[in-house]
Amino acid sequence: MKRLCEAQLRRTAAQAGIKIKEIGFDKDHVHLLVSVKPTTSPSKIAHLLKGASAFVLLRAFPWLRTRYFWCGHFWSPAYFFDSVGTNTYERLEEYVKNQGSEYHRF
Repeated sequence: MKRLCEAQLRRTAAQAGIKIKEIGFDKDHVHLLVSVKPTTSPSKIAHLLKGASAFVLLRAFPWLRTRYFWCGHFWSPAYFFDSVGTNTYERLEEYVKNQGSEYHRF
């Protein structure tokens, strides 16, 4: 499931001109380090990537529909964006890479 999710995120991002630099999976969420044009809306990115990946995952694993998620949705409606302007690229990259490990403090 993780491989399919990552593949779909990368495919959707590439089609939209979003460059995924790093992906980090935790138990119930995903962290992405992306490079986009300054005019690209963070909400549009979240909507696009969440929507496409949920569609593919729910089609591939229909049993997921029987589990309780976020009010019937695969992904939570929430998302968080940060920019390299407020943090260093290296710090954000390290944080995303360490998802799922014991150490992933920001």
